[in-house]
Amino acid sequence: MLRSQFEILYPGVSFGNNVQILGMANVDIGTGSCIGDNAWLNVCQRDNEKRIKIGRCVLVGRGSMISAGGFLEIGDYCLFAPRVFVADADHVYSNIMRPYIDQGATSGRVVVEENCWLGVNVAVSGNVVIGRGSVVGASAVVTRDVPPFSVVVGAPARIIQLFDFELGGWVKIRDDCHLSGLLEARERHPVPSRSVYAKMLHKTAVTKTVNPLVAGGGVSI
Repeated sequence: MLRSQFEILYPGVSFGNNVQILGMANVDIGTGSCIGDNAWLNVCQRDNEKRIKIGRCVLVGRGSMISAGGFLEIGDYCLFAPRVFVADADHVYSNIMRPYIDQGATSGRVVVEENCWLGVNVAVSGNVVIGRGSVVGASAVVTRDVPPFSVVVGAPARIIQLFDFELGGWVKIRDDCHLSGLLEARERHPVPSRSVYAKMLHKTAVTKTVNPLVAGGGVSI
């Protein structure tokens, strides 16, 4: 019965086994996307607003959790490895004399822009934007904004590569001064806007639908 509800609400989306969505009316998922086995999508505030927006041709890896208290967006063509955690909400813990579970949750905003690749066990928390075209290395912890077209690793995440649009390639970051210079160069050669980049991706993409087998569902070939 639940799978039929998924099919009605999210046509053209593939689901693995044991996927749970709390607040389905508040969640949009674009066609061609795939939600893997044991993934959990959670909306803390259930009202008439869309709180989680997942774009087209997105892979949410097995065992991942996406939780929204305010608004959480994942752009087209994003790839999440297994066990990725993304949340804009946190538990309130200001009063140590009361159970934290009774103190409510914060409400924020997280945006993962188009064509980002988040490795296994990545955690994203707070009010952050991960810029389009970025890569987040395995087990990284992202708690602040990531510029578009960056590679970040570590806890907390730090930039180790940046795409240089003057050179037309990825550049390894030597130090903070080098990073500042590359970011300043983007003022002379601005990076593509979200809308321009999204159009480019849709024009060049060969994959229009994430293979449903990736969701799992106990299927072996």
